[in-house]
Amino acid sequence: MIALGVQTWSTDVAAVERFWRAADELGYARITYGDGLWDFTHDGWTMLGALATLTRRARIGPAVTYAFAAAAHHPSWLAKRAVTVDHLTGGRLDLRLGIGAEDPATRAAWERHGIRYPAARERIDAVEEAVGILRALWRGERVEHDGRAFTLQGARLAPPPVQRPGPPIWIAAMKPRALALAARCADGWEASYVTPPDFAALSARLDGLLAEAGRAASAVRRSVEVDVAVVESASAAERARRCFAVERRLADADPLLDTALIGDVEAVVAGIESYAAAGATDLMLGLADFPSTGMLERLARALPR
Repeated sequence: MIALGVQTWSTDVAAVERFWRAADELGYARITYGDGLWDFTHDGWTMLGALATLTRRARIGPAVTYAFAAAAHHPSWLAKRAVTVDHLTGGRLDLRLGIGAEDPATRAAWERHGIRYPAARERIDAVEEAVGILRALWRGERVEHDGRAFTLQGARLAPPPVQRPGPPIWIAAMKPRALALAARCADGWEASYVTPPDFAALSARLDGLLAEAGRAASAVRRSVEVDVAVVESASAAERARRCFAVERRLADADPLLDTALIGDVEAVVAGIESYAAAGATDLMLGLADFPSTGMLERLARALPR
């Protein structure tokens, strides 16, 4: 059975708290909160610490967080933050790492704050360094590391995380070098906004890269991030699709529309099953009515227990 998670953002703390409680009580497997300097979120790790104790069952973590520059999250600080949230949840943290988008707007958003945004190859190499440092610190080792991105001299970290040897590390990756990084060192891999056939193709490519790295295909969980709008009836689906396109400023033929699950409960569940058939172990849902819990509840009622 595919595991369903939900993504959250928003600076309305009370609304996010309500949503997290509902998602946990309804049995969703994962809940994430955004991280970054964007105007639609608070600081991601501060919010995760505050929200952690609202849940009892769901695994939680950042939608993605950034480990390719010390000015974002130095791996030692990131390791410490992760241990803290892991303790607050009794061992339910997943650490999701992003490589970062390759577009001028993202670069400009970082540089406006005086933070250098490295080139893609440099970001990938830095994330690989960071993963090695994180895991060594979580194991309680004395870390000596002299890399291109980070230098540690006799660093140790205590206390250790609840999860041993450490929280699972997921890497969001779409392009070949980033996908190869996930194959080498991730516990989970996430794709974003692709159709089931495209996800299946990426998953098959990951299988080949895992084999090259000497790892089993089953060693890595596979997730896909999708937008979802659960409407009352099939007749309301086209109207919801048009509203979604307007809100996202998408043209009628934009390929992103092909990846969104928009329809009544039966149609959305069929879409979820298509991703499961394509090899996804997890689905991360961005619900169109967030922070309302209407779609969250409607979908939960329709899923088998």
